[in-house]
Amino acid sequence: MIGYTQLVIKRNEEADPSLVGVTLGKLCIDKGVPVQTVANYFGVSKATIYAWFAGTKQPRAKIAQEINEFIKNLAD
Repeated sequence: MIGYTQLVIKRNEEADPSLVGVTLGKLCIDKGVPVQTVANYFGVSKATIYAWFAGTKQPRAKIAQEINEFIKNLAD
């Protein structure tokens, strides 16, 4: 969990696990994938990634599909 604050981890743990951004967050936290790397990959800000991880914002449908592929590849 290097690079993630306890607050980010807590918000992710308390968020709705059925949301794709929350699932992405859990995986990135577990695998230690930096937020900046994820933000660059999806072309969004770090603030957006943190919001997805916390479940307070949802990605657009096209990006949600890309996130599902990212999750699948990262989980392998």
